[in-house]
Order: sequence, then C-alpha cells, then structure tokens
Amino acid sequence: MNTPKISSAFFPALGSSDPNCKQDAIVIYRTERPPEEMPSRGDERRFQVMQQNSQQNTDVVARMATNYQNATGQSLHATKVGSGALPIAAVEVTRNTLAALAEQPEIVAVIPNQKIKLIKPQQIEYSDLMAQEEKQKMTWGLQVLDIAKMWETTKGKGVKVAVLDTGVYSDHPALKDRVKDFIIVDPNGRRITATPYFDAGQHGTHVCGTVAGGKTDKGVSIGVAPEADLLAGGVLIGNATLQTLIEGMAWAIEKGASVINMSLGLTYYEPLFAEVFDMLINQFDVLPVVAIGNENHGNTSSPGSAHNAFSIGALEKSPNDELGIAFFSSGASLVFPEDSPNKWVTKPDVSAPGTQVYSCIPPVQQPNGIYQYTYMDGTSMATPHVAGVVALLMSAYPKAPLSAIIQALKETAYHPGGEEMRPDNRWGWGRIQPVKALEALK
Repeated sequence: MNTPKISSAFFPALGSSDPNCKQDAIVIYRTERPPEEMPSRGDERRFQVMQQNSQQNTDVVARMATNYQNATGQSLHATKVGSGALPIAAVEVTRNTLAALAEQPEIVAVIPNQKIKLIKPQQIEYSDLMAQEEKQKMTWGLQVLDIAKMWETTKGKGVKVAVLDTGVYSDHPALKDRVKDFIIVDPNGRRITATPYFDAGQHGTHVCGTVAGGKTDKGVSIGVAPEADLLAGGVLIGNATLQTLIEGMAWAIEKGASVINMSLGLTYYEPLFAEVFDMLINQFDVLPVVAIGNENHGNTSSPGSAHNAFSIGALEKSPNDELGIAFFSSGASLVFPEDSPNKWVTKPDVSAPGTQVYSCIPPVQQPNGIYQYTYMDGTSMATPHVAGVVALLMSAYPKAPLSAIIQALKETAYHPGGEEMRPDNRWGWGRIQPVKALEALK
C-alpha cells in the first residue's frame, strides 16, 4: 500500500482494520482539459468552460470505475463533487482495494475523508482600543495596513471572495448588500440552500466583516475591501469532514470566487492536500488564503502547511504600539522526503493583524443590551485581512496572474530582521504592505 499517490494518513485508520472495512476517501484525478485552456479571472467564458469540464470529468469518473472493475472484479462507488467541474470524487475504499485504486492511471492522489475543525479564536474585550478606533474611524488592523490609501485606487469592486466557515448572518447592517450567495454543506457533502442566511456560531460573520464589511453604527470601518462580493459557505456545521470542505471549494469556484478564505484545519496532517491547492491555483486561477493555526511556535495547521497554500500568521500590537508576532501564532520549518518537489517549506508565508480584531457578529442579547460587534484574536482573524487585500489587488489589476500578486505581497512585506531573515517561521516574509504591493504590480 506504499505509493506516493496514497496519503500516509490512511495508515492509522486502515493499518490494523479488517481488510474489507470501508473508509470514505477523496480521489483527485487528471483532467482532460489542459490548465491553459481555462479563461482568466473575470472572463465570462469561465462558466461555459466549467460546464464543459463537468461533462468531461463525469466521463473520466465513469471510465475510471469501469477500468477498476475490469482490473479487480469489484465495483467502485464514486460520487462527483458538486457539478463535477473539479476533478475530484468521493469514493469508498478498503485496505484491500486502496492499492488497486491508486494504480488506475487517472488517479493523482487518494486522501482519507478526515474531520475538519475551526481554528478557534478567543473572544476578548478592549475598551481602550475601542475608544481609539472610534476616534480614528477605522480598526487598528486597517490603520496598520494603510487601507485608506488603498481605497484611493480600489475598494475591491468586482472581486468575489468565498469565506468557507460557520456561515454568515447576512442581515447584519455592516454586511448590507455584500453577501451575494450562501450555501450549507452537510457532513455527507450535500449542498443545502437556506434563507435567511445564518451563522452557526459567530466566527463566519466576524471573518466576513473583516474581508468586506462596511462601517459600525459609530462610523468605524471594519472591512478591508468594502465593495468586494462575499460568497459564504457553511462548511463547519456539525461533524464536518474533508469532503465537506472540498464540496464548499467546488461551490465557490462554480460561483466565480477568485479568493477562498479558510480559517480551519484538518484533524491530522494531510501531505497530499497540496494537490487540491495546485488545482485551484493553476487550473482555476483561485487563491486559497489559509490560517496557519493557533498552536504556538513550532507547529502548523494543515492545510495551511501545504507548500502552495498562502498561509497567514497573526500580528499583535503592544501597548507602546510596537508590532510583533502573537505568541499563539503557529509557524514551523518543514522538511519533506527527498523525492518531494518542495523539500524545504517555511510557514507562514506572510503576517497580518490578528489580535484585538474588531468585527461584526450575529446579535447577542446581554443584560445591558444587544451586541453586534466584538473583538477576537487568532490567525483566523489575520487571514481575512490578507484575503481582503488580495481582493483589492485583483480589483485594481484584474489581469495580474496569481503568481505576480503572491510575489508582490511577499517581496514588499516588512520583516524586522531585514532581507536576509526572509522567510522565517514566525513572520514568514513579513507583515504585508498593501500599498507597496499595489505599486509593485504596476
């Protein structure tokens, strides 16, 4: 069963199981359409091409199932993800059938359908900071990133950002007209439409507010890209799994997302998730922006630890206004096997404000009134700052390739140790400087 196509995460689950015990899995397979044929972001032909992809990929899955049955004498139950635009399917495997499945020429990777979890923030109260932000009419994160200067050029109009999280309370006044679509994905990967749009917690609404929220009732701006469009996917409701997340990704791509914000982690490390990100970036021109985790230095959260994830660390501001990396912010230098195309990986990639972040939440009744805003800490608060900045850059330069946007954000980032220290496993390349990144794309 030892093949690079099979995730090593299968071994704890199947290593001592009955040979015929079934395990849900995800398979990634080769698409028949070359990546260069996918129209660029904003091209109206993208939807038509994705429809063509869907039919072609459905045919590939059917052929793969037939070839598998001919080779093994056993049937392969495979279910396409979403419309089938993504070359990913859900299957059932056993210890006896896993190797035979991996031998199919169409297969790129086989991954166990493990559970996913929210990278939980802390909810906090900062009355002094609130007074300062009300005076400045802007959260400290937006001030540090000089977002007001960015707004002289763009506020993110025309860019869709998908937030795959706990859902969203779209009736919040700070999110008025911003949430353009909503879906719930249950643990079995089924898409469920629901109105009104809702948040199973507070996290998704808080993240959406940081990406594209407007102003509070006190006139404080909370959103980085207040004219970007939000697609909210509730993928962290109930016993969420990897299949739930991938179904949410597929939905986001089908709806035209250019950025996918993920503040979540897998139960255990998945080395082959990089194949999913490779597909998003190179075939669909979509950037996954992922929280690196809140497990402190020396650790990372998967899938943020994938070499091609754009993973985000959290900055904090001290009482004397100095900026540093928050103690909880994860980061590590990862070493992969010799045959890996990316042997050395340092995470996070960049850092952004992730403590004392003020944003919107569903209304909460308290003894002294109703609260619709709160402060939270976490790399999951830093991530939407970066997703919003990416939306601003994409709006200003809609034809800029993802590689150029990523390079601009990394190379213009500020690292207190200087150029020779970049990247490291605390700051990554450094604190993003959106205005300089914008200038670098000219």
